[in-house]
Amino acid sequence: MADSDKPALKKELGLLSVYALAAGATLSSGFFLLPGLAFTEAGPAMIVSYILAAIPLVPAMFSIVELGSAMPRAGGVYYFLDRTLGPLVGTIGGFGTWLALTLKTAFALIGMGAYVNLYLPQFEIIPAAAIFAVIFGVVNLFGAKKTGSLQVFLVMGLLLILAGFLGHGITRIDREHFQDFFDSGWDAIIGTSGLVYISYVGVTKVASVSEEIKNPERNLPLGVFLAVATAVVIYGIGTTVMVGIVPAGELNGDLAPVATAAEYIAGPMGKALATIAALCAFFAVANAGVLSASRYPLAMSRDHLLPAFFRKLNGRGIPANGVFVTFACLLVIIVLFDPTKIAKLASSVQLLVFSLVCLAVILMRESGLESYDPGYRSPGYPWLHICGILIPVWLLFQMGILPILFGLGLLGLGSLWYLKYARDRVERRGAILHVFERLGQGRHEGLDRELRGIMKEKGLRQEDPYDEVIARASVLDIKESITFEAVTRQAADLLAQRVGVSADRLVEGF
Repeated sequence: MADSDKPALKKELGLLSVYALAAGATLSSGFFLLPGLAFTEAGPAMIVSYILAAIPLVPAMFSIVELGSAMPRAGGVYYFLDRTLGPLVGTIGGFGTWLALTLKTAFALIGMGAYVNLYLPQFEIIPAAAIFAVIFGVVNLFGAKKTGSLQVFLVMGLLLILAGFLGHGITRIDREHFQDFFDSGWDAIIGTSGLVYISYVGVTKVASVSEEIKNPERNLPLGVFLAVATAVVIYGIGTTVMVGIVPAGELNGDLAPVATAAEYIAGPMGKALATIAALCAFFAVANAGVLSASRYPLAMSRDHLLPAFFRKLNGRGIPANGVFVTFACLLVIIVLFDPTKIAKLASSVQLLVFSLVCLAVILMRESGLESYDPGYRSPGYPWLHICGILIPVWLLFQMGILPILFGLGLLGLGSLWYLKYARDRVERRGAILHVFERLGQGRHEGLDRELRGIMKEKGLRQEDPYDEVIARASVLDIKESITFEAVTRQAADLLAQRVGVSADRLVEGF
């Protein structure tokens, strides 16, 4: 199906919506739910873990913004990987990013359940999370414009309450809470940074809806950069406030750490406001998560990597089937996994995908494609992108065996799906072949002649992998420009001496 024949998504998202989607996808579970779990792993030094976790995001953020401004298409990271590394890697990256977004959304829904449980203990966390999953599935069937408007409202309310929380919290910090700061050791600190990496990855979710962004070359990078700046400030100050106010025994494993800290700052009223802020944050990330994740089946179906029913749009122009499948997977994840495992699995998948995204920028720039014309070019090329390839892989190996096995399982299942279902349905090749073409243009012509001469001198070995006929073949070494007819005449003259057929007959056959 040609691009012109594919049903297009409406461009309805402006700068404020882009910022709200990116910020809302970031300031949620990583701030309102994860600090208590991170404190269990690294103690007060989890503040350092949050700072370290932002480092591998930087190359990936720049890379995704560059690719998104050059190729604003639904599916975001999947589309970038498919068009650079080919459909096999595109399939793995598409499944991986869709799964990471779904895991992060499930994590946020569990956070919503935890905060609701503070005031309504009759609602258990898991059933409440499942109910919220249904609500957001329904909301996302009404279109990106309505979803984006809701996102702006939620994020603005969230930022207003957080400003008050941070402002009052800084003045109440107890320095004694930071004693023995590094007792957990650097291995725990670095491993925890892999756990909390999920806190930041949501900022790039907006790339998956880049097809629906007005003026993506301006609004996409600006919205993402503003959201990242907001997240870094809030995470840095916010985790410091939580550690400095809440006693270690209470913060350890707390699933509602912001509400606990707010109660220490302002009593029951502070706890209530923190709960409202948490619900706004979880609403925002779950809303953005379902919106973004549902676009991946659409994009992969457009490219024939998934069945055709995923690319059908409903009467409102929404990929409803992608929304339904995402919703179903949310329910399965919520029921089967505990919060810490969900966070680690989501982070591990996203680390792998972001490493590939940085590689994709290098391949696109080195491909020589004149049509690759991003409105924004990431700085520090190529060293920043090389770091973006290596650091996530290193961080992944610090997270333990389960995330590594999960990542390997994703690679295996994605490859199997491509080989069994999609390979015969696609004819695309990635930009990586253009890189090989450019490298081939700079090949040393004399090297092949030299090696062929050596091979003839050595003679044929019994275990030689070359076919005997090819290894003993005569070779025409033509250095000057020559016509095809002249080549066939020379080949025919040489071959006629060996096969006993006239050269004229061979020329006619050629």
